[in-house]
Amino acid sequence: GSHASPETHVLTDLSADVLENVKAEFVENGGALNGEQFVRAMLRNLDGDRKSQVSTQAAAEEGASTRSASIRAAAVMDLFSHVDVHGESSVTWEDVSNYFIEQGMSGGDEFTVDSIKTYEVSQVKDVSKHETPVEKLVYLEQIDSLVCLSRGSRNFRLYDPKRCILKDTVPGHRGTVINCCYVDAWSQIATTAADMTICFWDSHLQLRNRLAAKDVQLCLQWDSVSRSLFSGAIDGTLSRWDLNNMTLADLRKGNHKKAINDLLMVHDINLLASASSDGSILMWDTAMMKPKKTFKGHKKGTFSLAYSMDYHCLLTAGLDQEALVWNPYVERVPIFRLKGHTHALCGVSIVPGTPQILSADVAGTFRLWDMRSFRCVQSFGGNETTLNDLNTFCIMPPHHRLAAGASRVILHDYMDEWGGESVTDTGGVTDALYNPRVGEFYTISKQTVKTWNANTGVLFKVLRDITQDEITAACVADNGRKIYLGDAKGRVQSHGLQNGAVLSVFDQHPTDISCLSIWKGTNKVFSSSWDGTVKISTDEGSRPPQLKAEFKNHRDGVTCLRGSPELLLLASGSTDMQVVLYDLQTMKFETALSRFQHVIAAVDFLPKRCLLVVADQGGHISFWRMRPHPDQWTCIFHFRNLPIINGVLPSVTEVPPPTLAVPVCALRVSEEQLVRQSEDGEEEIIDPPLIHTADSKGVLRVWTVSAMCKKRGVHALDVKDLFEQQRNGKMTSPTRGKTVRGQRTAARGTSPGASSPRLGKTLSPQNSMGAAFLTGLDLESENDIVRSQDPTRSQAVSVAQSDMEVQLLFEEEGHDDAGIISMYLTEEPNALMTTGLDRRVRTWSSQLDRLGTLMQSQDRHFKFPFDPQAAQEVRLQAAAELLEFLAPENRLRLPPLPGASSRSAHDMLLSLSSGKTKPTKKKDAEKAWRVTAEQVMQAPEDVEEDDFRMLFEQMERGSMTGYPLESKERLVKVSKARQAKQMLHRASALSKEEAFAAERLAHAMAALGGDDYGTYAAMANSLKVR
Repeated sequence: GSHASPETHVLTDLSADVLENVKAEFVENGGALNGEQFVRAMLRNLDGDRKSQVSTQAAAEEGASTRSASIRAAAVMDLFSHVDVHGESSVTWEDVSNYFIEQGMSGGDEFTVDSIKTYEVSQVKDVSKHETPVEKLVYLEQIDSLVCLSRGSRNFRLYDPKRCILKDTVPGHRGTVINCCYVDAWSQIATTAADMTICFWDSHLQLRNRLAAKDVQLCLQWDSVSRSLFSGAIDGTLSRWDLNNMTLADLRKGNHKKAINDLLMVHDINLLASASSDGSILMWDTAMMKPKKTFKGHKKGTFSLAYSMDYHCLLTAGLDQEALVWNPYVERVPIFRLKGHTHALCGVSIVPGTPQILSADVAGTFRLWDMRSFRCVQSFGGNETTLNDLNTFCIMPPHHRLAAGASRVILHDYMDEWGGESVTDTGGVTDALYNPRVGEFYTISKQTVKTWNANTGVLFKVLRDITQDEITAACVADNGRKIYLGDAKGRVQSHGLQNGAVLSVFDQHPTDISCLSIWKGTNKVFSSSWDGTVKISTDEGSRPPQLKAEFKNHRDGVTCLRGSPELLLLASGSTDMQVVLYDLQTMKFETALSRFQHVIAAVDFLPKRCLLVVADQGGHISFWRMRPHPDQWTCIFHFRNLPIINGVLPSVTEVPPPTLAVPVCALRVSEEQLVRQSEDGEEEIIDPPLIHTADSKGVLRVWTVSAMCKKRGVHALDVKDLFEQQRNGKMTSPTRGKTVRGQRTAARGTSPGASSPRLGKTLSPQNSMGAAFLTGLDLESENDIVRSQDPTRSQAVSVAQSDMEVQLLFEEEGHDDAGIISMYLTEEPNALMTTGLDRRVRTWSSQLDRLGTLMQSQDRHFKFPFDPQAAQEVRLQAAAELLEFLAPENRLRLPPLPGASSRSAHDMLLSLSSGKTKPTKKKDAEKAWRVTAEQVMQAPEDVEEDDFRMLFEQMERGSMTGYPLESKERLVKVSKARQAKQMLHRASALSKEEAFAAERLAHAMAALGGDDYGTYAAMANSLKVR
């Protein structure tokens, strides 16, 4: 799930010299660099830092490939886009240095998913009876059972780790049961007891075998590599048992002077660790049964071992009051001592796949540590609980839980991001967004934004608590580098997606924000709130945002907001059962559509057809003509979102409706053409427009209204031409035919808010509820209608449909009979994503094939068609083109500007940001510059204008003192000649006569000595003759 930043390896190459030289380039360019200049400056200095002078040929000889150069350039381009978070195509040195300091020096651990939370006492309690205290707890993940061994008990007990319910009590030993382990190869539990036997129990907990030992065995460990069972005895003997023959295969005595209390197989180095009461830890070669390593650091006996596969550390704990951390390859001293406990320890554990270390002492105090810093994150237990005499504890990773054994079993739960449920976020999801520019999903929950990899569906970054109040609306900026967030207090702010930092603060709304949207390709941001206010603002990047317009045309909360750049319209729907339209050119109110009987749920535009599609909570989907069409503001068609009954979809256009409609929660429209398999197996092409609906039952549907469009002449139009006709007063209605006139309202000439009798009838509610909220349906009338819907919904709909103008193509149970909060059509790739009240975010193909769910437990079947390799190839292609533009194949590279190599990059950044610099050493650099100047004059064709400029600047700075004057003049001459050759003096070619005259002028000027730099000759040659 790791997701390293693309520019990471550029940051690791930064040195003080590079930083100082890059700053110099900023100064030379007036304090700011555009993208091309930034890439040129960074590459020149990064390469120059490694060698004083490099030609492309030499680089090739050193094995640098064009692809690796493109990868490097792409990384620098990514770096620029991260710094240029506002998309202003220009960055200052302050922007860059601040970014470097933040990225290079902070590390960014605070955004990791595994940022450690805390443990709290579980609500699940152990209510079983314990005659004696719990002496040992072992979690067997293979059978998902917690084994409980009690003091003096000859039985062992198995508990359900989820509910802490006693499942089985297993008798059979003739002495106290001491320890156990699971033997994978035999699918059996092995137990050891004070009766000096090891017993083996099958999946039905029947005794299958018994091994007799010469002494009491205190611990067991199965090794799947050598397929052997190891045991540690009370006298310090290590035994290896062959379970095929049920015999003792080998034993070693004398290496440990006292009892072996714990055994642990360290798989990544294939050694067996043993902990003894003599205070030593040995690591054994299991094949030879020889100790390979000895760790001595404990003063008293050791009782517990743990190993982190992620961080390659061994942890040990015992009667000392501190746990020790060891590098298994270094025996001399521990890496770290985990100090803080005030009593002897009873155990240490590591949660696999996380940086969590847990240690506990006999007084019942737990300490949670972060492996990355060995910092104590939390101390819990002790006096807060009944854990006064703690004997044992174990972790249960699949359940995010630990079990502690004292007088009974006490559970603590890890309060992480998800709590083990198969949901996107246990706290619910406010919204989910997709960012095609970087292939990432963002889920919003409370005050947190989580970032997911679109290719794998893995959560890789969490921006925690980045707003003061709960986030209620969100929208990704057009440049894909920042996110707009609206909160419960009416604030709207833009945040960097890299670190969640607040970038801009917009004009505040009176109440909580309901919707946020952008006008792509512009800096316009649309916001609305639950008091009915709509605002249009401009994001001015690094400058404060500007409020451009504010509207209060709704009487109640705005539920949806959608803009159409093509039609220059913004539409808002509300709980006041109106749709209001605003002119984006004049920033003024345009009109209101107020003939609805239900709360508006969603709006979307079909701009090519001059249509607005409106969905409401009465289950209606209606189509309205928009300007500049002559029939503007009229409803041309509508249908209802009816359920399928007994394999039949009732007529969705019939009045009155044959059954109750299901309220629509979200709607999106598309002009995409679909291909589906017909019943006879052949491909069928479905013409647009397509209508995607999501309803309160969690059902997703795809409809086509192409037949309606054909029948009513709703074709794609030349919108620009219609606008022109409207301006010139030449507009005529293209729909003067009887069919269309019959469908149009009689209120053509009335004000936009006037109600049409015909429309009032067709858009009436389905019962006598009047204009009530349709989420509270009349239950009596609902029960009157027999609903025997087929519970097994097929995705491709093959039901009887009687409507000619609208057809249901696909249907899918999207969110388990739960309402849907939001639905978006994604671009690059074309897909659908939905957020449900079931706390899940799901992705779908255009035909409603499941592409996967964003889950913190990870959806193994996730297959959203974002291709990171293809995206990387696009970036590399862009980088290769930029490199070609910046540096032709045979380009001569300049040496680096003189640097201050004595300082670290960090010191350099701090000094550069404060403007204090040290004097630089000049001698070697001067020599390099002179050599470069000679090469420039020998091969002027290979040099870019930028390089000449830098050479001249070096002369002016005095970096080439003592350089012959005539050489400098030659350099100037070469530069001017080069410049002259590149000049095109006329857009159109000369006639033959004009070209001849230009050539004669050039000869004449040269003869008179007035063409030192060949300007006239170059001009004559640069013009193509007609």
